[in-house]
Amino acid sequence: MPIGVILGFASALLTALVTEIYAHRCLAHHAFRVRPAVASVLDTYFRVVVGTDPESWAAVHRLHHRYSDTPLDPHSPRLRRPATVLLGSAYLFAKAKLRVPADRPKARWVLPLRGVVVFVYLVAFGPLQVLIMFVVHLVGYLGIMGMVNTVGHLYGSKPHPHAAGYDAAWLAIPLLGHGYHNSHHAHPAAARTGRLDPIWPILRAGAAVGLIDLGSRAAPLDTHATCCGAFTSLVHP
Repeated sequence: MPIGVILGFASALLTALVTEIYAHRCLAHHAFRVRPAVASVLDTYFRVVVGTDPESWAAVHRLHHRYSDTPLDPHSPRLRRPATVLLGSAYLFAKAKLRVPADRPKARWVLPLRGVVVFVYLVAFGPLQVLIMFVVHLVGYLGIMGMVNTVGHLYGSKPHPHAAGYDAAWLAIPLLGHGYHNSHHAHPAAARTGRLDPIWPILRAGAAVGLIDLGSRAAPLDTHATCCGAFTSLVHP
């Protein structure tokens, strides 16, 4: 197997984990806190690899929770073609980002640092493997995000009839806990989505070594709440 494929899969998985733990559960829903030093690392990784600031990602996600499966939902597969949501998550995010205020100014260091990272990979693995890595990363990362937004709102059981989405436990592990999508919409601030949530052991391990505080919730979401050591003004549901 080409090294580019391995690197691409690893990069996609790591980026999906950072997105789920930091941008989603920590920033968007304030389910727990992490140490400021750890937050700085995750924030830098997210900005360089994902290409946007995590606060904007969190604000767009909160739009999704506030307007789930209505015309104002940024990516509802019930109001758009499911294929559009599955394959066009980056485009739909870019459109929705225009609806949320910019929380922090653009960091000028992101592009130079991204250039350094690309240069290191080019030197280490060569242009062909880096291209393969880039393609596999995009397909893997955007595929996971698209599957969560698509399957989670179309198929499965609905243990919480008042909430959006559906539960399909067999998808919980590949979708990083979002097989329990209906349960997540019903209890968005819960640190654990369901019994088979693969993120939960990571959070427990982080709490055990003092990197995460699962027992401490952020300030009320209608304030400039602090999570992960950085102030953020988010669109609340």
